[in-house]
Amino acid sequence: MKRMYCGIDLHATSMQICVIDGDLNRLLERNIRNDLLTVLALLKPFRKGLSILVESTFNWYWLVDGVQEAGYDVHLAHTLGLFRITKAKVKTDRRDAYQLAKVLHDGEAPLAYIYPKETRPIRDLVRQRTRLVADRGHAYSSLRLRLYQHGLAHHSRNAAKSWTIEDLDVLLKEPSARFLARQELDRIALISDQVAAIEVLILQSVSGQDGYTHLMQIPGFGKALSAVVFYETGDVTRFPSARHYSSYCRLVPGTADSGGHSKPGRGSKQGNPHLKAAFTQAAQCAVRHYPNLRAFYDRQASRHPGRGSKLIATDILGHKLAQAAYHILKEGTDYDDSKLFMS
Repeated sequence: MKRMYCGIDLHATSMQICVIDGDLNRLLERNIRNDLLTVLALLKPFRKGLSILVESTFNWYWLVDGVQEAGYDVHLAHTLGLFRITKAKVKTDRRDAYQLAKVLHDGEAPLAYIYPKETRPIRDLVRQRTRLVADRGHAYSSLRLRLYQHGLAHHSRNAAKSWTIEDLDVLLKEPSARFLARQELDRIALISDQVAAIEVLILQSVSGQDGYTHLMQIPGFGKALSAVVFYETGDVTRFPSARHYSSYCRLVPGTADSGGHSKPGRGSKQGNPHLKAAFTQAAQCAVRHYPNLRAFYDRQASRHPGRGSKLIATDILGHKLAQAAYHILKEGTDYDDSKLFMS
């Protein structure tokens, strides 16, 4: 059967499609509006032996799901590996679609994980909750800055969480300042309601999931962080080892070895930022509540003196927690504190 390769350069409202054969001859080039039926109609003559590569843009869900359900062999390309496209001197949609098809033909496509359609909506809920919690934190900071502007400096972050409209009316004498402060409180109340509603849906989805229940046993983990790790990890068997998983969580620094010289810290932004934040936050929480983890944290901080000692120690502890999460999810076992610091 003759093999053919398709590259789709997807945009918000349109896409460029290119189909090539094994000799790199262009069989189809077309720019169309985003419509699944139109895509399937264009690809139908090449159905047998066709492999498709779609760049992992923000809106790939509908296209990849629809083409997969139609029975095509579909792959998702990770944007970080598409140097032929992103670093090209001449860059057009037509060239980009051809290059996508060509890297698939050459066997050099940087493939990304196609997260399962069934659980993808819950993962999006988890991510939205994270964004809303961050927005609420910004609103609290804005409220505190409002008080600083008027010389009211003696308050803490925890105190700000219990302020009411009546409290702010007493603290702020200027009418416009009180009005802006009330708006911040209204915004915080709205965000809190949205977070609570999302949490109900998330907890309903993880009810009875063994992996989630086991993650709850890890020090520093709670309902929210366990949900983040559970849904952001997805199928843990896609990671060959705990080291690969930790690297995906951005908890392992990269290196660049060349000519006898080694430079650390390369590629620190590669991986999943949501897992990085979850394990870092879990490590910070564990240090406050678990004496043995606090002792480990202090030892690591003392071994790396300097301004970044606390950050390094937190990352090291987060790395340990990520390894524990990997084995718990893969083996379906309970958390064992005695194995956490085993080499």
